Amino acid sequence: MASLFVLTAQATGAFSREWRLFIASGVLVAGLVTPIAGYVLFILALAYPLYSISIYIAALALAVLILFAFFLTRHLTPIVLVLAIPLLAPFRVALVIPLLAGLWWAEWGGVLAGLGGALWLKMFSGMCGATPDLAQLGGQPLATHRLIARFHTANSLQTLLWLAEPWLGTPPDSQVLLLHILEVLGWGLAGYGVGLMRRRVEGMPRPTVGILASISAGLLGVWLGSLIVPMALGLREASALPIPYLSECCWSGLIAMGLYGLSRYLTRPVVVPTPSQIEPQIEPYRPTVRPTPESAPRSWVRPQPRGEEQTDIIMIDLD
Repeated sequence: MASLFVLTAQATGAFSREWRLFIASGVLVAGLVTPIAGYVLFILALAYPLYSISIYIAALALAVLILFAFFLTRHLTPIVLVLAIPLLAPFRVALVIPLLAGLWWAEWGGVLAGLGGALWLKMFSGMCGATPDLAQLGGQPLATHRLIARFHTANSLQTLLWLAEPWLGTPPDSQVLLLHILEVLGWGLAGYGVGLMRRRVEGMPRPTVGILASISAGLLGVWLGSLIVPMALGLREASALPIPYLSECCWSGLIAMGLYGLSRYLTRPVVVPTPSQIEPQIEPYRPTVRPTPESAPRSWVRPQPRGEEQTDIIMIDLD
């Protein structure tokens, strides 16, 4: 959240460098202490940069963010990841977010990240003047200066029309709208498929095979929504297969697998060895020395006089 605020404020020039660092530090600390407090502070910090673009853009964006704060308080982490998707699109790794969400938060977390991420990426790319087609968007820079210059002087009606224009095409075409809907559903299906497979193969003895199966199910959902079904309906040309998009999906799947494996390794419990598992320590040999028995003290018998011995013998004879 702190990084998103810094990038937004830097693009709009709303705050000086010192104020950006101060506010970003406050958002970061509040988010670490209490996530919902950090999110609320993040919304308040975005108000002025968005207002500097357009009051209508600020009203729409803040209304959506506030609704998320009320109804999705338990899913703040997926929301922040979804908001960061436009930052990943130029590097061709935007698909990592719904795949990771399915691995981390199962089916419905993946659906939320998939649908929301595709909607937000299409809308933001259209506002920046780029193509909203997800199969062709990867690698294209998103020019935020065009967004600011275009919407800065727009009134409320122009703002709504320009937001809807990338979805309908120019001139408006229902087939273009259907293609965008299928792509959004494909991303949602990808998140759901990854979460479903991950939950079913949770107890497998080989977790790597389960993760690979989950990612494969997610990529199949993306290809169904972006390529297979549109080609079957005639919305795309079957001859123009986007090879870079296929490689982009596979690369995103590999990154998602690596990040999920790293997170599992870092969060696994520490195993404390039981006493039976502790190896006995071998002590050095010490020869046993038996104690020598103490000699009993000598008893000294006083010698009797010879006269007494004879008297005793005489008394025995008399008896």
